[in-house]
Amino acid sequence: MMAVDTSRPFGERLEATTDRYLDRLDNCVTALPTLVEEYSTDAGYGSTVDRIQSLESDCDELKLALGKLVTTADAKEVGLRLTWVHLHADRMLELYGHLDTIANVSEQFAEELAAIAPKRVDDCLDGIARMAELAVAAMAELEVVVQEFVRTLCRPEYSASITQGVSAIRAFEGDSDAVRTRVLETAFDREHDATAVAYRQLAVLLDGVLDAMEDVTDQMHLMTGPDTWLDIEIYPEYHY
Repeated sequence: MMAVDTSRPFGERLEATTDRYLDRLDNCVTALPTLVEEYSTDAGYGSTVDRIQSLESDCDELKLALGKLVTTADAKEVGLRLTWVHLHADRMLELYGHLDTIANVSEQFAEELAAIAPKRVDDCLDGIARMAELAVAAMAELEVVVQEFVRTLCRPEYSASITQGVSAIRAFEGDSDAVRTRVLETAFDREHDATAVAYRQLAVLLDGVLDAMEDVTDQMHLMTGPDTWLDIEIYPEYHY
């Protein structure tokens, strides 16, 4: 189990552990294009699959540490500012749960690519590679968005707008949907066998990585509202 420094105030620990989690998650997602490239060129890709699995395990451990941090801290420890976190630990756990889905689906994609090992169809693999690149771009935005959200939660003087990052994530997810559709059309236009089914499964999994990122932003929106004091703007069309 990865240790959490208990000598610092609760807010600092929450920020630091979240940052560590996001770092591992970012590394997990950014390994996806490398994996697809290695598979496309028939290079050795086993080590990349292993790395993604290891990073997903790191994410699991840090998620457990975050859950313990949020659920075991008492009101005195968190202080007045963070009483909301203490009272609504379930919402924080849901947020980290949505983040962990990103790591889980990334690992599932890597494992299924290695297990299925579909016939290499260049047009389909090009689409899969593009979806992996979109996942990396969206993850870069999501890392900043979540960091800003948690800082706003933990720091009395902090306020932020994450609308630009959230809008970018939603745009990348829309682009991924379009590429997924093209991959499916290409796969089933040429093949109506296990190869087409395999590419459909891989495309759906990669699209699921971006869907999970959008779910994170939706959860953050649900965590802001009339019963909170968070000074943060998430969706431009809403006012808090």
